[in-house]
Amino acid sequence: MNSDDYAKKQTKRDAQYERDYEAWVKSMTLDERRQAEKLGLLKPCLQRHGNGAPDHDMADSPAASHTPDIAALVDHDDEVTETHAMGSATEILRRLVADIVSEDNTRLTIDCLSIALGLRVYAGDSMTHIAKRHGITRAAVSKRCVDITERLKLPPSRAMRSEKARNIYQRSQLKRYRSQKS
Repeated sequence: MNSDDYAKKQTKRDAQYERDYEAWVKSMTLDERRQAEKLGLLKPCLQRHGNGAPDHDMADSPAASHTPDIAALVDHDDEVTETHAMGSATEILRRLVADIVSEDNTRLTIDCLSIALGLRVYAGDSMTHIAKRHGITRAAVSKRCVDITERLKLPPSRAMRSEKARNIYQRSQLKRYRSQKS
């Protein structure tokens, strides 16, 4: 799939999202619509310049607003939260390093990790390009990316198919294989 195909597909998805969002807003009661307007939610949020990044600083978005929990500040609950977050980050980092060290082809692992984290979307490398560079199939790259996301408990990135899509594809491939055998 080249970048033009991706852009066309993403444009179609964005248009469908906008239609669905507008239908959802129209289905709201007047009170719900007023509340959504206060929160800045009457229009869908879409990135328009194709690299997945917003065209403005997300800190300026109402979605990024933060009201501090005064009780937590007084009671020092933030120390417990920070310790928990640091423990979670450390565990993820351990899994990540173990994953990289355990593989024979470290460069392939890092390329697949960058897809799993959504970094290759920005660099322009696709699974197909990575597969060609390493002399393997696109399916092997995809499987490696899925393994990484499952091991690190990450959601699939935009460059990857959802679990539902993978299951549908797998069933159709099995069906095709069985029909060729008979």
